[in-house]
Amino acid sequence: FPSHDIIAQIEAKHAIKFLRKRGITEEDIIKYNIGFCNDGPYKERVIIPSYDENGLINYFIARTYKDGPTKYKNPPVDAKSAIGWELYINWDAPIILVEGMFDALTIKRNVIPLFGKIIHEKLMKKLVRSSVNRIYIALDPDAIKTAFKYCEELMSYGKEVYLVELDGKDANEIGFERFLNTIETTQPLTFQSLLSKKLQLI
Repeated sequence: FPSHDIIAQIEAKHAIKFLRKRGITEEDIIKYNIGFCNDGPYKERVIIPSYDENGLINYFIARTYKDGPTKYKNPPVDAKSAIGWELYINWDAPIILVEGMFDALTIKRNVIPLFGKIIHEKLMKKLVRSSVNRIYIALDPDAIKTAFKYCEELMSYGKEVYLVELDGKDANEIGFERFLNTIETTQPLTFQSLLSKKLQLI
């Protein structure tokens, strides 16, 4: 039978191959401390950690790199209390909000993964109270109504808000360059333009 080290090496190759398919580079793996598990409860899963402002882990995602019925296995903690990648965020610069870690890994620049579609209270307070003025909201297409709600809320606090529409895809699917081109051509919302977008869904 192969040794534990050999099995780990084989699994590492599978994990790296999966990450490369998602556009994740070796530099990304090192910068964001991405790892994998070849045994235990997160066996055959890529682990992408998130750290709080003090450098302490506050959440992680565990994504299978093999075929299986459950793609993600969440850790036994509440994501409501975690601000994704808080350690890397410059609160004085424009911030991009996305749903998942792979979207964030694609964008790279001052981006916060929400670990879902909800801007929880802790993050909303931080956005409102910080000096950041420009906020880009790039949720998946199925969360457009949720995105509208957060756009309106942040605008009511005087933030300049951009709704990033990705033609039915997510950031990881379209890639860094196309996402960058999209946000460069996206105009800031007004309450009138937001209302117009809402009416288009009726």
